[in-house]
Amino acid sequence: MDFVVARSEGIVSIDNQPLVIDTSLLASNVALVAYDCTAGSGKIEYNDRLRLLESFIDVTPYVSFVNAWLTQAALITTTPLTLSLAQSIKLSLVDGIFNSKRQLPITALGNTWDASDQSLMNMQAAIASWDVAASATSADTTLTQNFNGMGIDTHQTQFAAVSPPSPAGGGAISYVPGYTTNLDQTVSFADNVNSDAYIGSVSGGGFYQQALFSANYNAQLAPPAVKGPDIQISPYNSPATVTLAMSDVRMLISTINSRRTTLQNTRLTKRNAINSKTTITDIIAYDVTAGWPF
Repeated sequence: MDFVVARSEGIVSIDNQPLVIDTSLLASNVALVAYDCTAGSGKIEYNDRLRLLESFIDVTPYVSFVNAWLTQAALITTTPLTLSLAQSIKLSLVDGIFNSKRQLPITALGNTWDASDQSLMNMQAAIASWDVAASATSADTTLTQNFNGMGIDTHQTQFAAVSPPSPAGGGAISYVPGYTTNLDQTVSFADNVNSDAYIGSVSGGGFYQQALFSANYNAQLAPPAVKGPDIQISPYNSPATVTLAMSDVRMLISTINSRRTTLQNTRLTKRNAINSKTTITDIIAYDVTAGWPF
């Protein structure tokens, strides 16, 4: 529902139906008030300055003009105001109050913040962008964990150019240096000899060597840290910006949504009360402005 109050013409119009109403209660410098209950915001035109429309959101000072329109409409006999239409108009007023109050500035984290729909959308977009990055980081973490669990064994065998000699006293030499290292630690080598005792000199040239290199790769790469970027937000009506961590932005969004939930409960209570009314007179008398928590 939209309504317009035109002071100089003495007209109040709801949607496309104007009716002659006493508009003298408007301030003398106000030429026109227009309000959109769905958006929860309106425009005021003043007559003592440039005729530019100025925005406002609080509809409560103008509810009396809607009640006056309902009272006048109920007196029309040719096309009488029905109960359902009167309920619809009062329900729209409740929605308008809800839509305006849920966008009022809110105090949290030591500042007052813009809680309008546009501001909330911007904060939610920042959160969504961060969540995408966090999702990618989670995938990187899983990849890292899988990579850390891999084992790689490398075996290398070397042979001398000549056959191994026979040691004095018989018995072949079996020389097996075993190299074991964990790549996230200092590399160390331990030679383990498993052979018959060899005493005496070796004749006949080189020897046979079988070298075993075993590398157990367990680097334990550290996964990237999951941390959303800090964002810059200006407090309400402030040219300066404040740096908020992503956790603070989440808390601010939660605070705004919590207030909206409380307002929504009041809204539903009032809508139920209006729908329970059985006469137009009771609907007009019902105060839609009372009982809001904020």
